[in-house]
Amino acid sequence: MNTPDRKLMMPARKLMLWELRVVPELVGSFLPRPFAAELPRGHGEPVMVLPGFAADDLAVSLLTRRLKALGYHAISWGLGRNTGNLKRLQPLLVERLQRFADSRGAKVKLVGWSLGGAMAREIAREYPQWVDQVVTLGSPVIGGAKFTAVGRSYQKKGLDLDRSALAADARETGKPISVPVTALYDRHDGIVNWGACIDRHNRHVKHIEVQCSHLGMVVDRKVFGIIANALAQP
Repeated sequence: MNTPDRKLMMPARKLMLWELRVVPELVGSFLPRPFAAELPRGHGEPVMVLPGFAADDLAVSLLTRRLKALGYHAISWGLGRNTGNLKRLQPLLVERLQRFADSRGAKVKLVGWSLGGAMAREIAREYPQWVDQVVTLGSPVIGGAKFTAVGRSYQKKGLDLDRSALAADARETGKPISVPVTALYDRHDGIVNWGACIDRHNRHVKHIEVQCSHLGMVVDRKVFGIIANALAQP
């Protein structure tokens, strides 16, 4: 794994053009080609899928259905659109996670896309008794929203990105994550600077580079294969 050779910043605007890859990725996801037969199967383990910023359950429905088809007891978070209002959403997510874990009698595997992955990491950090593992898809670890394309909109709303970045880094150094984490990233991500997806604090995190748009990480077949293999790890 290589680290960025330049200072982290918001993704260059030209990288947004790479997000057009989502069109063939989405089309390819519906082609009638068998791709799940060789993937490891689940055995009813609980999995919760968390959508990214401005996305909802519908946006991750294909990923959730595929996980169900593999044999997992998969659900999406059920909290509507991810508005980024963490003060409101995080307590609701914790409550839903606890109920899900208790109802299944097992720890939950969390699969989080973008901001959803960042939220999954925080839940795992604070409540490892309910979390089995975390898989993040293009999720920022360093700097909070500072090195993401949506950072500009947060900035316009008055958020101090530098202060937010310091708070995010303080959480990483103050309380490491104890559960296994698999982090997927793409070097041409137009939404999140790929370098911000690299966890330099929790050494047990496994980083996997993919070739996929940020928007396509929840529909791309190859990415789904990586997710399935990660979830099957003991």
